[in-house]
Amino acid sequence: MPFSAAESKLVSIFVQSILYGTFVTLFVNTATALLWKRPAGQPLRSDMLGVLVLMFGIATIHVATNFSRIILAFIVHADAPGGPAAFFNELSNFTQMFGSTLYVMQTLLGDAMVLYRCYLVWERRFIVVAFPCVLLLGSTATGIGILYAFDKVVPEASIFVVQLGHWITAFFSMTFATNAICTALVAYRIWAINRAHLSFRHRRLRPVMVLIVESGAIYSATLLALLILYNVDSWFQYVILDSVSPIVGIVFSVIMLRIATGMSNVEGETALALVEPSAVASGIQLSRMSSRGDRKDSAVDESV
Repeated sequence: MPFSAAESKLVSIFVQSILYGTFVTLFVNTATALLWKRPAGQPLRSDMLGVLVLMFGIATIHVATNFSRIILAFIVHADAPGGPAAFFNELSNFTQMFGSTLYVMQTLLGDAMVLYRCYLVWERRFIVVAFPCVLLLGSTATGIGILYAFDKVVPEASIFVVQLGHWITAFFSMTFATNAICTALVAYRIWAINRAHLSFRHRRLRPVMVLIVESGAIYSATLLALLILYNVDSWFQYVILDSVSPIVGIVFSVIMLRIATGMSNVEGETALALVEPSAVASGIQLSRMSSRGDRKDSAVDESV
C-alpha cells in the first residue's frame, strides 16, 4: 500500500530527528576540533566554522518548523475538512513556505560547499568547476521559482501538479547534476593524489569508505533518490526531502572534522591506508611534498 502524505510526514519527522541528533553530535565534535583540538601551528579556520554554524542553524530551524507542522496538522487541524492531508497540501501556508525556503537554502549551501571543495582539490582551476557553477546558478533560479510557484498555485493542489512539477524537477535535476559531477571529480582527484603513497592492498573497504566520505557521495545519492521518488509521484519523497537538511550538515561536518584533526587537508591529501598513527601525518606530508615537487618540476619545464 503506498504512503499517504500524512503517513510520509510522520515517518519523515522521525527520520529527520534521528539524523538531526547525529548532526548535533558531529557539530559539537567538529566545532571543538576547529576551536581547540587542531594540530599545532594550524590557524583557526574561521570560514569552515562559519559555514558549520550556518548549516547547523538552518537544520535546527528546519526540524523545528517540521515539528510545528506536525502539531498543526494532527492536533490543530485534525478535525478540519480533509484532515492532516489537506493541511499538508496547503502549499502557500506560511509554515510550508518557510520550511521550503530553509530546504532550498540548505541545499544551495551544500551544493556551494561541494563545488568549492572541488575547486580547492583541483588546485583552484576554475575551468574544472565552470559548468557546475552554471548548474548552481540554475539551481538558485529554479529554487526561487519553486517558492514563487508555491505562492501562486491553486489552494490544496498536490505537490505533483504540473505547475510545480517543472520547477521542482528542474531544481532536483540541477542539484543532483552539480553534486554528481563534483563528487566524481573530487573522488578521482583524491584517489590520484594519494594512490602512489598509501597502500590499498589491506582492508580494501577502508579507502573506498574514505573516498565516499571525502567526496560527499552520500549527499549525491540522497539527491538521486529524491529525484526518482518525486518523478514517480511517491509521497515517500517527503522522507528524503526532510532528511536533506541534516544530511548536508553530517556530510560536511565529517569532511571538516577530518581536515581539522589533520587526517586530510583542503587540497585532498588524505590518509587512506591502514597505517600507524604516527605515520598518518608523515603520509600526508609525503603526498604534499610530492605534489609540490611535481608543480616545481612543471614550472622548470615551462621555463626551459
